[in-house]
Amino acid sequence: MKLFKLILLGLTVSFSVMSATSQNALINVLTQNSGIVNKGKTVFLEVTVNNTDAYLFIGIYKIKVQISVPPAIASIATKDHILPTGWKIISNDGSVITLSNGKDIIAENDARTLLIAINGTKIGGPLTILGQLSFSNGEEPGTAPGTLKGDNPADNSSTSTCKVIR
Repeated sequence: MKLFKLILLGLTVSFSVMSATSQNALINVLTQNSGIVNKGKTVFLEVTVNNTDAYLFIGIYKIKVQISVPPAIASIATKDHILPTGWKIISNDGSVITLSNGKDIIAENDARTLLIAINGTKIGGPLTILGQLSFSNGEEPGTAPGTLKGDNPADNSSTSTCKVIR
Protein backbone atom coordinates (compact mmCIF):
# COMPACT_ATOMS: atom_id res chain seq x y z
CA MET A 1 0.00 0.00 0.00
CA LYS A 2 2.86 2.35 0.84
CA LEU A 3 4.46 1.75 -2.60
CA PHE A 4 1.14 2.51 -4.30
CA LYS A 5 0.84 5.82 -2.42
CA LEU A 6 4.41 6.77 -3.37
CA ILE A 7 3.76 6.04 -7.03
CA LEU A 8 0.52 8.00 -6.91
CA LEU A 9 2.28 10.93 -5.25
CA GLY A 10 5.06 10.83 -7.86
CA LEU A 11 2.59 10.88 -10.73
CA THR A 12 0.60 13.71 -9.15
CA VAL A 13 3.73 15.84 -8.72
CA SER A 14 4.87 15.06 -12.29
CA PHE A 15 1.55 16.10 -13.80
CA SER A 16 1.37 19.19 -11.59
CA VAL A 17 4.82 20.33 -12.74
CA MET A 18 3.94 19.76 -16.39
CA SER A 19 0.65 21.65 -16.15
CA ALA A 20 2.19 24.52 -14.18
CA THR A 21 4.87 25.25 -16.76
CA SER A 22 4.65 28.35 -18.87
CA GLN A 23 5.16 27.87 -22.56
CA ASN A 24 7.65 30.24 -24.16
CA ALA A 25 8.88 30.96 -27.65
CA LEU A 26 11.68 33.35 -28.54
CA ILE A 27 13.11 34.92 -31.69
CA ASN A 28 16.64 35.79 -32.71
CA VAL A 29 17.64 37.57 -35.94
CA LEU A 30 21.13 37.80 -37.39
CA THR A 31 22.15 39.23 -40.74
CA GLN A 32 24.65 36.97 -42.46
CA ASN A 33 27.91 38.37 -43.87
CA SER A 34 28.20 40.66 -40.82
CA GLY A 35 25.18 42.60 -42.09
CA ILE A 36 27.00 43.86 -45.20
CA VAL A 37 25.45 43.52 -48.64
CA ASN A 38 26.54 44.97 -51.98
CA LYS A 39 24.10 47.23 -53.79
CA GLY A 40 22.03 45.08 -56.15
CA LYS A 41 23.00 41.87 -54.35
CA THR A 42 21.31 39.66 -51.75
CA VAL A 43 22.15 38.65 -48.20
CA PHE A 44 20.21 36.31 -45.94
CA LEU A 45 18.68 37.31 -42.65
CA GLU A 46 18.84 34.27 -40.36
CA VAL A 47 15.73 34.11 -38.18
CA THR A 48 15.62 31.50 -35.43
CA VAL A 49 12.42 30.69 -33.54
CA ASN A 50 12.90 28.59 -30.39
CA ASN A 51 10.37 26.65 -28.34
CA THR A 52 12.01 26.80 -24.91
CA ASP A 53 9.36 24.68 -23.19
CA ALA A 54 10.54 21.29 -21.94
CA TYR A 55 7.07 19.69 -21.95
CA LEU A 56 4.84 21.29 -24.59
CA PHE A 57 5.08 21.54 -28.36
CA ILE A 58 3.96 24.61 -30.33
CA GLY A 59 1.05 23.65 -32.55
CA ILE A 60 0.30 24.50 -36.16
CA TYR A 61 -0.58 28.07 -37.09
CA LYS A 62 0.45 29.39 -33.64
CA ILE A 63 3.61 31.37 -34.50
CA LYS A 64 3.69 34.59 -36.53
CA VAL A 65 7.07 36.10 -37.40
CA GLN A 66 7.25 39.66 -38.72
CA ILE A 67 10.50 41.02 -40.16
CA SER A 68 10.95 44.71 -41.01
CA VAL A 69 13.89 45.99 -43.06
CA PRO A 70 14.89 49.65 -43.58
CA PRO A 71 13.27 50.56 -46.93
CA ALA A 72 15.75 53.43 -47.42
CA ILE A 73 18.53 50.94 -48.22
CA ALA A 74 17.06 47.44 -48.55
CA SER A 75 14.06 45.38 -49.59
CA ILE A 76 12.79 41.90 -48.87
CA ALA A 77 13.03 39.69 -51.95
CA THR A 78 9.88 38.22 -53.46
CA LYS A 79 11.51 34.78 -53.76
CA ASP A 80 14.62 32.75 -52.79
CA HIS A 81 13.76 32.53 -49.09
CA ILE A 82 14.65 29.23 -47.41
CA LEU A 83 11.87 28.18 -45.05
CA PRO A 84 11.37 25.05 -42.95
CA THR A 85 8.83 22.55 -44.27
CA GLY A 86 5.30 23.68 -43.42
CA TRP A 87 6.10 27.40 -43.02
CA LYS A 88 4.39 29.91 -45.26
CA ILE A 89 4.55 33.58 -46.14
CA ILE A 90 1.39 35.42 -45.09
CA SER A 91 2.38 38.76 -46.62
CA ASN A 92 5.38 40.59 -48.09
CA ASP A 93 5.23 44.25 -49.10
CA GLY A 94 8.98 44.61 -49.70
CA SER A 95 9.81 46.19 -46.36
CA VAL A 96 7.78 43.94 -44.02
CA ILE A 97 7.31 40.19 -44.35
CA THR A 98 5.01 38.13 -42.12
CA LEU A 99 5.34 34.35 -41.88
CA SER A 100 3.46 31.55 -40.10
CA ASN A 101 4.63 28.19 -38.86
CA GLY A 102 1.67 26.82 -40.84
CA LYS A 103 1.66 23.02 -40.66
CA ASP A 104 4.97 22.83 -38.74
CA ILE A 105 4.71 21.62 -35.15
CA ILE A 106 7.73 22.80 -33.13
CA ALA A 107 8.68 20.15 -30.60
CA GLU A 108 9.73 20.76 -27.01
CA ASN A 109 13.18 22.43 -26.73
CA ASP A 110 13.42 22.65 -30.52
CA ALA A 111 14.07 25.49 -32.96
CA ARG A 112 13.41 26.47 -36.57
CA THR A 113 15.68 28.58 -38.76
CA LEU A 114 14.29 30.70 -41.58
CA LEU A 115 16.52 32.40 -44.15
CA ILE A 116 14.94 35.58 -45.50
CA ALA A 117 16.50 37.07 -48.65
CA ILE A 118 17.28 40.79 -48.33
CA ASN A 119 18.28 42.90 -51.35
CA GLY A 120 20.61 45.90 -51.06
CA THR A 121 18.91 48.74 -52.97
CA LYS A 122 20.80 51.93 -52.02
CA ILE A 123 24.20 52.56 -50.43
CA GLY A 124 23.84 53.46 -46.75
CA GLY A 125 23.55 52.23 -43.21
CA PRO A 126 24.01 50.46 -41.04
CA LEU A 127 20.31 50.58 -40.25
CA THR A 128 18.19 48.37 -38.01
CA ILE A 129 16.30 45.24 -39.02
CA LEU A 130 13.57 44.22 -36.56
CA GLY A 131 12.15 40.75 -35.94
CA GLN A 132 8.90 40.41 -33.96
CA LEU A 133 7.24 37.26 -32.70
CA SER A 134 3.49 37.11 -32.11
CA PHE A 135 0.92 34.37 -31.87
CA SER A 136 -2.18 33.17 -33.64
CA ASN A 137 -5.14 31.07 -32.56
CA GLY A 138 -3.90 27.86 -34.22
CA GLU A 139 -6.31 27.99 -37.14
CA GLU A 140 -5.45 28.36 -40.82
CA PRO A 141 -4.25 30.77 -42.26
CA GLY A 142 -2.57 31.82 -39.00
CA THR A 143 -3.47 35.50 -39.12
CA ALA A 144 -5.97 35.75 -36.24
CA PRO A 145 -4.63 37.02 -32.92
CA GLY A 146 -3.83 34.43 -30.28
CA THR A 147 -1.62 33.70 -27.30
CA LEU A 148 0.97 31.27 -26.05
CA LYS A 149 0.07 30.59 -22.42
CA GLY A 150 2.76 31.98 -20.13
CA ASP A 151 4.94 33.43 -22.89
CA ASN A 152 7.67 35.85 -21.84
CA PRO A 153 7.21 38.96 -24.04
CA ALA A 154 10.76 40.15 -23.27
CA ASP A 155 12.21 37.71 -25.82
CA ASN A 156 9.63 38.24 -28.58
CA SER A 157 11.74 40.75 -30.50
CA SER A 158 15.26 40.88 -31.82
CA THR A 159 17.27 43.28 -33.96
CA SER A 160 20.14 43.14 -36.40
CA THR A 161 21.61 45.61 -38.87
CA CYS A 162 22.14 45.96 -42.59
CA LYS A 163 24.71 48.09 -44.39
CA VAL A 164 24.69 48.42 -48.19
CA ILE A 165 28.00 49.06 -49.93
CA ARG A 166 29.09 49.22 -53.57
